Amino acid sequence: MASTIHFTKKFETLKSILTESSFRLKYCREQFYLGDKLSSSAVHPMVSFSNQVLKSIDKKNITYGRYGIGLKKSWVEKKKLHPVLYIDRNSHLANALVDLLRARRKNARIELAPHVKLSIITIKCFTKNIIGYNSYFKINDFNFRVEKEWRYVPTKSDIGGSLISQTKKLYDERPDYYNRKLNDFPLQFTAEDIECIFVETEKQRSIIAENFGIAKSIIKLSKWSTDLKKVKGEK
Repeated sequence: MASTIHFTKKFETLKSILTESSFRLKYCREQFYLGDKLSSSAVHPMVSFSNQVLKSIDKKNITYGRYGIGLKKSWVEKKKLHPVLYIDRNSHLANALVDLLRARRKNARIELAPHVKLSIITIKCFTKNIIGYNSYFKINDFNFRVEKEWRYVPTKSDIGGSLISQTKKLYDERPDYYNRKLNDFPLQFTAEDIECIFVETEKQRSIIAENFGIAKSIIKLSKWSTDLKKVKGEK
């Protein structure tokens, strides 16, 4: 059985998520390359998850923390999460996506309808180069495919008309401004949507069970590796 899990490094963050029964959206930086040329540098609002088989998760490398909350398939489908499409930067698919991104720009030869432009950028929100720069760890040549990432990316109407794509340059000038606009639109869940929770110690397991009324049977201890070097070189 696989579960769609949001990982975090801090126990306090896990408790905050459970207290609020929601995940906070944030604009995340994404770069997309065609060959060696940077074709897109933008930010998109999202919450990231990882799809993991529970019976074998302890044998995996999970680089984003030892705490996690997994949600049921029914919630994942209801909230329209989707797996990331990992694209080789030298592939025909990468070339096709770059053609679409060029076609939606203001100086394109033919002006596309607004809903078509929005559809193109929505596709972009769910794509990533297989190998690239990992801004979280600040390393090059990271194999993103091993993360098995799924994303929640809202529509414009889901976030009060805010943009689902902004240039990295403009975002970096006022990151707090853009992220504050997402504060009123968290990704919500209920206790019934929770499939599993991961903590690091038995004491933390008891705290979660007692403070949030969650059955201990679904609160598990994380035993996976967080060895970044192994993940970086894994194919």
